[in-house]
Amino acid sequence: MDILVFRHGIALEREEAARLGLSDAERPVTDRGRVRTRAAARGLMAALRGARVDAIVTSPYLRAAQTAALLAECLQIDRVIECDALVPGQGPSAVNAWLREQPAHKCQLLVGHEPDLSEWVSWGLTRRHDRLLSFKKAGCCLLEFPGSPEAGTGNLRWLLTAAQLRALA
Repeated sequence: MDILVFRHGIALEREEAARLGLSDAERPVTDRGRVRTRAAARGLMAALRGARVDAIVTSPYLRAAQTAALLAECLQIDRVIECDALVPGQGPSAVNAWLREQPAHKCQLLVGHEPDLSEWVSWGLTRRHDRLLSFKKAGCCLLEFPGSPEAGTGNLRWLLTAAQLRALA
């Protein structure tokens, strides 16, 4: 199984959101974030080289859901699933428990938040929760697992920043 891991696009800063009375979950992607995320999505399409993504799985937080919608539009993916396991603070085991309950797919694209995404990727690669890497906004990696994702069984095929993805577009 292939798992793409994508951090949400540039969102309204926490301080500005608080000033506007918005919770962390309600912070939207900014106009600049939309432009850069669309460009990163076009680069992701090039990086995939025609490989098909079966579903986009997203945190229900607004910035992640908006990022998932931009990715779905650019990649022409109809299936977008909200997943509470991708809410910040849930941890790698919550994501894995959710993935195990789903039908087997060849490739899923997870959209979420830091540091949770880095922890899940590190866990998938090494069985440890130490963060081996970190995702910049609209950055992405591709992990390959021999079957369902299990701790320490993943292979990192690539890791690209948003700028690198945009350069591929």
